[in-house]
Parts: sequence; structure tokens; C-alpha cells
Amino acid sequence: GRMSRRTKNKPASLPPDRRAAVEAKVQAPSPVAPSILTRPLGLEGWAKLEPVVLAALISGDPLLLIGKHGTAKSFLLERLAEALGLSFRFYNASLVNYDDLVGIPVPDESQTYLRYISTPSSIWDAEVVFIDEISRARPELQNKLFPIIHERRVQGVPLDKLQYRWSAMNPPPGPDEDDGMVYHGAEPLDPALADRFAFILEVPGWNELDESSKRLVLLDQFRGRHEFPVPVPELVARGKQVFAALSAYPPAQLADYLIGLLPLAAKAGHELSTRRATTLLRSILAVQAARTVLAKAANLPAPEWEDAAWLAFRHGLPGSAHGAKTDAAALLAAHRQAWRLCGLEAGDPWRRLLAVAGPAERLALACDLAESIDKSEFAGLITNALASQKERSLRSALALVTYLRLRDGTDLPAIAVETLAAEAQRALSPAAPTHNVYGSQLEACRQVSMVCATFPEGEYPEKTRDQHCRNLLHSLLPDGFGEIKAEQVREQFNVWWNTFRLSC
Repeated sequence: GRMSRRTKNKPASLPPDRRAAVEAKVQAPSPVAPSILTRPLGLEGWAKLEPVVLAALISGDPLLLIGKHGTAKSFLLERLAEALGLSFRFYNASLVNYDDLVGIPVPDESQTYLRYISTPSSIWDAEVVFIDEISRARPELQNKLFPIIHERRVQGVPLDKLQYRWSAMNPPPGPDEDDGMVYHGAEPLDPALADRFAFILEVPGWNELDESSKRLVLLDQFRGRHEFPVPVPELVARGKQVFAALSAYPPAQLADYLIGLLPLAAKAGHELSTRRATTLLRSILAVQAARTVLAKAANLPAPEWEDAAWLAFRHGLPGSAHGAKTDAAALLAAHRQAWRLCGLEAGDPWRRLLAVAGPAERLALACDLAESIDKSEFAGLITNALASQKERSLRSALALVTYLRLRDGTDLPAIAVETLAAEAQRALSPAAPTHNVYGSQLEACRQVSMVCATFPEGEYPEKTRDQHCRNLLHSLLPDGFGEIKAEQVREQFNVWWNTFRLSC
């Protein structure tokens, strides 16, 4: 499928009239092809991962499966190797010695170098290598596995027959996990090694399955051996042809997407390397090739590129293998923002706006671009930014600085004015009421008193800012602070004051 200049995931603040103007360029979501690699084998919950698994078969890039014990990771990989008719080597990294991989080293007749006597388990003639429990390997063994996974070499010697490098591991311990939920002995994978896996799939466990899928899993044990409904070698061969064609002329917008994506991914907790950026481009092409042949096998229309980009990104995060916290919603938001960004014309102000991750920071930039932004869109940015602040105290602080930035000469729709007024009115109408307070309300009053006592007396450069901050803090008494302390409100107010380029 070709890439359109506009995408179907437009910013939430776009009004209906502008959305309708681009609707003709927006295509429907790609239909989902039926499962042909996992469900036929009795695996439930894997269907959404099939394009990524097939992409790894098409590109030949390293694949890592992360999942709890008993989730059929080894079963799937062994059946795929069998279906492809390839010579398969299985190694348990927690038990294997390096000599088991390379054979027995002996000196040659001249005593000048070592040669290896091959054994049935050695790697030299392998076409598929599956390294299970890779996170349990000793550090020195991980270092020796590195060149196998990265460049298909052992001791500098190329493994000419090796086509696929697959691995599996249990979930690494996260920073906040209870000790009872951790796989003891399963360490976070070395970040450099994790970065060599193009595809990193977190596979579903029992708790991720719905009730009907659980029932199917339980009953499947009595149904005997299952076969793939299509010849896997032919599917992979067709995918390689499509992948080669896409690689020859990759869509230019994918580069824009990745340029916009990486800083957004970092804000979502996954800082990606330059190598990962180039790997992701290749992975998107491979996933799109996989989805294309799957769609054709199911007589479905050609798939859209956005879905391929999301799958490659979501299942190409090295942090998943070394314990980085994964917020799926934040990752999806980063993807959608980057995708919207790459679909905009070069002169569109939204191109600059969408490059800013935070809603408040985006609103501050919008204030600078107010003359080039549709007023209804501007109103949407205001409401979105205020809605992003869950605490009333911070919402009032943001509303106040926004009002102060826009009060001179900016024509706003009534909805935007009403939204700002509702949040900032009390701070803009200072009063000195008397409160009968107890408990936490009394503590809030004490905190505000302590903060206000730090404001200098007389004339000084920041006096206007501090006067507005004082009014804001008093307007939140007695119970408007929630979980936020008065000093934190002051700090954030000062940050936004500078971000919105307000003068003192």
C-alpha cells in the first residue's frame, strides 16, 4: 500500500470541518489477516505477533522472544525451523559450554593455530541457531554469543550456512517488581547485546488470554499434531521478494517518521540508538512485506504502512530485554504523534507543534504561532493542555500563565475563553478570605504561608511573577492542592512562566 500525505490519526484537537477536509485522503484501517502461523499450531493470543514473526523469517534478522515459562516460545521456533526444512541447533545458554558450540579445539599439525573437531551439536553446519535462556548465560558466554547474533561469526570465522539467529528468555526483573514475581537467575540482557536483536517480542502468557482462548488452549492437548495451513517456505520466499522491492525504494516519509519518533520514544522511557533507528527502518519494511503476503494469502486489500510502523516500533525495543519500564499507552501516543508529523506538509505549523512532546509545551509554542493556527484548533490545544494536568492546582497554574500570555490581542473562541476563565478566575480576582481549617487543610495553609514568606519585599525584577504566584496559591486554599505541595506549584508555575515567555 502507498503512503498518503495525511494520516488517519489526526491530532485530537482538529475540529470536524478540517477533519472532513482531509477525510478523502484517509484510508480505512488495514483488515486483519487470519492466523496461519500460530493459531493453527494451537497457540492462542499470538495472532497480532504473526507479521513480526514472519518479518524475522523474511529479513533473517535476529529474533528474541520474551515470555514466562510455559508460553510455547521454543515450540513455535522449533516448528518453524522444521517447516522450513533447515538444520536446527538448540542451545540452553544456562547450561551450554562454548566448546559445545564450536567443537573440540585441537592444534593443527604445524602447531601454529587451532582447528575445531565438529560434533553433532556444534554450530558450523547449522542453518538455524536457537539460544534459549539467553539471559541466564554467564557474562563471558554472552560476550562470545555476541558475534554469532550480530554478524554470524565465531572467532572471526563466518558461519556461511547460518540463516536465522533466534533466542528466548524469561521477563527480566523490573525496577519496581516484587521479589516473588522475579525469575531468579534471569538477569537483564546486556544492552549492547539486546540492541542486536531486530525483533523483540513479548509473548502472551495465561493472564493475557481471554476466556475463550484459555478454553481452546486447554482442549488443544487432545487434538494431536497440527500443521501449518500454507507452505511456510513459499510464504517466506514471496515475502523476501516483496521485501527486496520495498528496500529498493523505501518510502521517504519513513525517515521523517523515525526522525520524529526517537525523541518521543525517549520521553516514553526508551532511548534508542542510531543503530536501532536504522534497524527500525529495515524492520518496518520487513513487517510491511510480511503483512502484504499475509493479506494476499487471505484475499485482503494491501495493508497500510502505519500499522507496519507501529508493529516494528512496539516489537523492536531493546529495553524490553533489560528491564526498562514499558508504558504501552505512552509508546502508542509517541508513535501516533510521529506518524502525524511525517504526514504533514513542510510548511504546516502543526509540523512544529507535533514535534513538541508535552501538551503544555506545545501550547506555549502555539502561542508563538497563533496567527498561523486556526482558532478552533488553538482552542483544542488549550483544552488538551489543561486536561493533561490531573491535579487542580497545576491545572489552575497552567490556565493562569496561558491567560496572561494571550490576554493582549489574541482572538479566541468562546469555548477557550470559558475554559481558561473557569480555571484561572479565582487567581485573577485576588481576595483574602478567612478559612476555618483543620488537618490537611491547615497544613496547606501553613505551606502557602511559608512559600509566600520567601517572596522579597519592595521592587525587584520578578515581582510581577511572584505577585501572580501569590494570588494563585491563595486561590487554591483551603483544599485545592490535592497531592501537590505549595512549593511544587510555585516551582511549576515559574517553569511555565519562562516556557510561555512571560515578562516580569
